[in-house]
Amino acid sequence: MYHLIATDLDGTLLLPDDRIGEYSHGVLKRLLDAGKQVVIATGRSQPDVESILRPYDLPVHLITANGARISSACKGLDASEYMAPQAVRALLDATRHEPNLVTNLYCQSRWITNADGQLLEAFNRHEGFRPTVLAPDEFPTEAVEKIFFIHKDRDHEALVVLDEQLKRRLGTQVHSTFSSPWCLEMMASGVSKGHALKKLAQFLQVPLSQCIAFGDGMNDVEMLSSTGKGLVMGTAHAKVFQALPGHEALGSCSEESVARYLAAHLLAQ
Repeated sequence: MYHLIATDLDGTLLLPDDRIGEYSHGVLKRLLDAGKQVVIATGRSQPDVESILRPYDLPVHLITANGARISSACKGLDASEYMAPQAVRALLDATRHEPNLVTNLYCQSRWITNADGQLLEAFNRHEGFRPTVLAPDEFPTEAVEKIFFIHKDRDHEALVVLDEQLKRRLGTQVHSTFSSPWCLEMMASGVSKGHALKKLAQFLQVPLSQCIAFGDGMNDVEMLSSTGKGLVMGTAHAKVFQALPGHEALGSCSEESVARYLAAHLLAQ
């Protein structure tokens, strides 16, 4: 029996237009009313997630910035793990002259980017969480939850090379992952959704064996491999399936597959 439900947002729970579908909303409400606990675990910043969830009245726990921040529904647990300022500066210095990169960071509830106007149009989906545009040499280095690099041409292999270069330069100071094939993310060493979920589960006094998790990205692998059951969206990148051999696959977010699985296997019990 699963008492804790953890789900990624993009490509997993959310519809492609960044909404929670009516069916999914109903299933989540029924699960919460039945005493289950729900965790949203995402690479997004907490203010961004709060703006998405605001219309739905769902008392859920939040793991944001790929595990750099944890906030329980009761607010009894609210913790952040920041990158070392020298690591932030080293990453910014190492990438400042890369013309195909858009550099972003989350810092004290702010999203800071060097994206140009055209790219900002694609990024600005939520009025409640708008970015601040700065040159990389103006970026803050204190209280940074994560830095993420988006490749303008969606060149995954170029980001793989960059990832290797940055890890050689910074060693164990950072932990890297991909939230999508063209988005490389850097957090403090040891930070991941899986590690954050372990901390949250301990706070809630729920064994991880009683947790079921859903995701579609490489940034979900630690979480999906640490729970009693981890399910991979059928639309996930091949590298996710390679990292999680034998894990059950679902359909797509557009089919509200997470909610349909939960309704069939948890609400039907």
